[in-house]
Parts: sequence; C-alpha cells; structure tokens
Amino acid sequence: MLEKVVETEDRGRVIITEVPAGYRYVSDIPDFKLHDFPHILNKQIPGCGFTEYCIRNEENTILCSPRKILLQNKYEQHKDEVFLVVNEFEGDPKTDKDLTKIDRPKYNPYTNSEKVRKKREELEKAKENFFQELTKKLTGYVNKCLFEEKPVKILVTYDSYRLVKDILKFNYSNVDFRVVVDEFQSIFTDSKFKSDTEMQFMNHLQGVRKVCYVSATPMIKKYLDMLEEFKDLPYYELDWCTLDHNRVDQPKLTVKNLVSVYAEAGPIIKSYLEGKFEYRYVRDPESDNEKDVKKIISKEAVFYVNSVNNITSIIKRAGLTPGQVNILVANTQDNENKVKKRLGRKFNIGRVPLRDEPRKMFTFCTRTVYLGADFYSDNARSFIISDANIDTLAVDITLDLPQILGRQRLRENPWKNEATLFFRPVLDGNAVSEEYFYKKIAKKTEKTEKLLGVFDKSDPSEQEELSEVFQDNARTWNYKKNYVSVNQVKSPDGSIRLVPVLNKLVRVAELRSYEMQQVDYANRFTVFNELGKVSNIGTAENYAEFFKEYEEMKNREHRLRYVCEYYFNGGELEPLLDLLPDKRFKEYLTIIGPEKCRAKGYRVTSLNNILKVRSFDGSVLASKILSTFEEGKSYTKAEIKETLSSLYKELDYKVTAKASDLSKYFKLKETTVNDGSKRVAGFKLLERLKGDKE
Repeated sequence: MLEKVVETEDRGRVIITEVPAGYRYVSDIPDFKLHDFPHILNKQIPGCGFTEYCIRNEENTILCSPRKILLQNKYEQHKDEVFLVVNEFEGDPKTDKDLTKIDRPKYNPYTNSEKVRKKREELEKAKENFFQELTKKLTGYVNKCLFEEKPVKILVTYDSYRLVKDILKFNYSNVDFRVVVDEFQSIFTDSKFKSDTEMQFMNHLQGVRKVCYVSATPMIKKYLDMLEEFKDLPYYELDWCTLDHNRVDQPKLTVKNLVSVYAEAGPIIKSYLEGKFEYRYVRDPESDNEKDVKKIISKEAVFYVNSVNNITSIIKRAGLTPGQVNILVANTQDNENKVKKRLGRKFNIGRVPLRDEPRKMFTFCTRTVYLGADFYSDNARSFIISDANIDTLAVDITLDLPQILGRQRLRENPWKNEATLFFRPVLDGNAVSEEYFYKKIAKKTEKTEKLLGVFDKSDPSEQEELSEVFQDNARTWNYKKNYVSVNQVKSPDGSIRLVPVLNKLVRVAELRSYEMQQVDYANRFTVFNELGKVSNIGTAENYAEFFKEYEEMKNREHRLRYVCEYYFNGGELEPLLDLLPDKRFKEYLTIIGPEKCRAKGYRVTSLNNILKVRSFDGSVLASKILSTFEEGKSYTKAEIKETLSSLYKELDYKVTAKASDLSKYFKLKETTVNDGSKRVAGFKLLERLKGDKE
C-alpha cells in the first residue's frame, strides 16, 4: 500500500494510506503492518476490525483498553486465543459520575484510626497476593504460547498495564512485544475522573519502542500538541473512501430538542411496549432476485444516557422489568447498589451480548460502552441523550458521537448507521465566558507552580511527607484547586519515591470539556455546525445556517416571522418543529397554521388567545356540559356562568366563561328565572343541537 503525506489544517502533517477497494476490515488488507516506532493511527471508522487484526496477527501484542467491559466483550469472543487481565483492585473510571461537582471531601484522608490502618494493611496484602497469582497465570500462558510457537495476546486495562509490563520485563526481557493503546483519546477525557491513573499509564509507556495509539476519533491535534508525549509523534490515517466510495456510509442523525430525559425516552419506550414498531423494507439477501424484499421490524431500542441516576429513573417510571432491560454501566459496587436500591434486587448490571445470544428489548448505556463495544443486533435503533447543562449528560460531538454511531456492527440492520439525538444547548444561566474560564485555568496553573516551587526548595527530609500531602489533596479534591499530581518514581535501588508534578492531562481535559460544552453547544447553530462534520443530519440540510440567524434574533415575534417565512419560501416545517427552542411555536404552526400567524401579524398575544380555544379537545368539554345541563330546564345567566367557569377550570379550558357559551350546545330562549328572591335574566334550554357548531 502506498502512503502519501498531506498537510491538514486540523491535524497538521498526516501520512495517509488509501485502503485498496474491496476490503472492509483491517485484517484483510494485504501487507498491512503497524510501524515499529511510537505513532498515532487514525483508523477513521469504528468497526473496521482493527482489534481483530491485533488478536489474529502473528505479533506478540499487549492490547490496552480504557474499559473492562470492552475487554470482557473481546475475551468472550476469543477465549482460546487471548489472556485477559482482570484486576479487581483497578475499577473502571467513574465515568457515570460528575466528579467536578464535588465541593468538599467526603472522607478524611488523614484518619489514622486502628480500623483504617488495618483495612489498608489488608488491602495491600490482597494486592500483593493478586500480583503473585497474576504472575503465575500470565507466565504460564506466555510459556505455553512460546512452546507452541503461537503469538502472545494479552488484554489489559490502562490501569493494570504497569503490572503486566513489570511481569514481562522481569521474566521475558528477550521477548519482543507490541503495545496497542486502543481508544487512546480516553487518556484525555478520562483524566477528569482518574487523572493519576492516566498519568501513570503514560509514564509507563515512555521508552516503549513498538507502541501504537489508535482510535477512530483521535483527540484534536491542538490538545495533542499540549503534551510532549504526543506532540511530535508521526500521525497516520487510513483512507477507506477514496478507492471505494461505497465502503463508508456517513451516519445519519435525526436531531430533536431535549425537554427532559424521560419526556423523550418515555414515549419511545411506550411505543415499543405497545407493539408500535418502526419497520423497513430491505433487499432479501437470501434471494437471487434483486426485487425480493423482506420486512425488518425494530423490536429493540438502545439508549445512550450517561447517567446511572437517569437510567434507573427511566426504567422505574416506565415500569420495565428485569427481563426487558439490559443495563450497561461501569461495573462498580456503587453502581450495583444504586441499581438494586432504586429498581429492586432482581435488577443487575448487564453485559454486552455476543453475536448469537438473545437480546432484550431495551438497552441502556453510559459512556462505559461508548468505546469499542460490539452490538450484534439486526433490528436495534439508537437514541442519544445530550444535555450540555449537565456535565455528565453532555455527549462530545467530536469524540463520543462517532463512537456511539459505530456500535451496531451488523450490516443487515437497516438502522445500523442511524440514530436520533435529543440535545439541549447551554442555557443562558449556565454559560461561562471565555475570559472567566481562562483566568481560572491560569490561576490554578499559577498555584500549581508555587506549590511545586515550595517542594523544590524544601529540605529533602521533608519532601516525602509533603508529597503524601499533595497526593491526598489531589485524590480528595480531584484537582479543583490546582494541578499538582504525584508520580511514583522507581529509584535505582528499587524503592518507590513520590515526586509531585504539574498534571497536564487534567488541564487538557478541562480545556476540552469547556470547548465541548460552552463552544460546541453554545447554541443551536454551533451544535448543527459540529454535527455536520461527523454525520449526515437527517432532519434538514441547511439547519446550521437557519439557526445561525434564528439565534441572533431576541424578539419572539421576529423569530416566529422568520420560521414562517422559511416555510413560505419552500422549507419543510415538519422536521424543524421538534428543534425550535420555543415549544409554543410548534403549537402556533400546527394548530393555528403559518398563514393565520401571518394574518395576525405574528402577535403572540393574539395567537395565544386563539390557541386557548383551538388546542383544546372540545369533545370532552361538550360531554361534560351536556351531562351537567338538562334539556328543557331554565337557568339564570349567573348560574350558567358560574357552572361553566367551574367546568372550564376543571378541564383546564383557558377561556372566560359566558352564559351565551351554551348556545354551542343547546337552542336557547331568553327568559326570566326565579333565583330564590326575585326573577332575573336567564336562558331556557329548548333542545340539544346536533353536530358541532364550534
């Protein structure tokens, strides 16, 4: 395969490999090999079989993944070929929590009670036993592979790579291993949650010759350049499209406004439970006749909601049972307790089904499975919840969204490359100015430099104790006040020394988080602008430009006029209605209509008055009135008005009651009626009217 070098605006110098036509998976590409030096590989598309290539090739490979659940998924597919490191002491990152919201420590790191000391000793002993057992099993596996002349394939999380490295270095210093860091952008994004682990991982990778950082969505270059470990690495990219345009299908998104998580998920779940399934007709692959089609019915829905609390709330409100849901979240004791406490003892954290295993109607996923999980459904539809006002619920359009769109693997699934995205941009009250944010970053950096300066000037006899204080503060406050981190450095004599440093990973993670929430989600224009870079927006082609002008208008009547003029000029209203931030606009346009809105000069007060009547179900009101008032009987006007007012209020019919309103339901005759003390004006109800006079 030929390589060409291009200079790009967003990636800088990129070495591009055009994949020959006819190949869909990396393992099938003739002569494909990774380079024997540290480099970045942008594989461009999820599901191109890169992990399969790493497992099936003839090289000794250590495949590092950011998630246990993903390694477990791969292990179950290749049990006889790989060695999986399962470290119970290294949990998945707490990606289901927003740790940036913690304002004060929940525990005292300086506690030295006998109980705490004993627990720490027990934990250290358990870790030592685990390491000894891992050494025994791993060396047994490697010895077996070497004896049988088979390649060694080790699956390990970022957290546990250091253990594997130490075991292999001590026992197999003469054996060559390649390290593949899968989904390496998570080194940056996970630093918000477990920065110490990510820094240690990066430290242990330094000096490794054969290391490849791979992803279909690499971190943006300007952030890579902020770290010496990535700044000057060669950047390679696989081009699947140039030599075969039909090989890559651009994902299609249907985009809608997010009101609340359950407001969007609830109706979808209800439609599935009621058997109101969406369906598609596709060509029957088992028939030689191209005109033969088969009906595919979607009986499965996958929801990507990065919040355990929201997931349990949806399941509970919808009344779903354990047999109907698969809950895919970080497999931690905290999450397990949440699920059981809120849903019941029969609910559990699930696992990703293998290709031939049965699947449940509803699957709920957090960011734990955004990366690399293989879903083998031939009928599942995908729904994504993203709220930029809640850090946990914000989906990174550049990094997360393409990963989510690549989860469904089966080509026979007609919804494979489609999803519905519900989003809410940053509300005015949650907007953070660029000036304020960067001042905060600068202040934290300045504090960090001062603290490191104090350490450098301190007496060597005091530095160990000072390092421990820095370490406790970092773990307790999660870098809310500064960026001081503590590295474990091995001395020549084998002892471990604690050395405080500036944690650049945390700073980069904060910068990206700010850009994602406050810039990419600043308004609907910016959201559509970003969405257009990663997908084919299925609701309309020019919405980015539409919302650019829409957001600049502050007057509601001007905005309504703009929407109606869009329609009068040939634009489609139907997909646009769900995206308008002013929900009343949808009622104006569907109930009253664009023409009537124009006739009323777009005056919202007038339109609201019309809406009060037209948006109401008159049949319910008619039934109430006809069962309350008797044909042939006389009522005072005051009595009629009072009764109607009570009925209107009960039914939320927002119209001022008048006695003459009864003329819509009865033929009336003016008369006088005795109110108990005198005769007053009233109506006699002669007969019911047939049909709807309204």
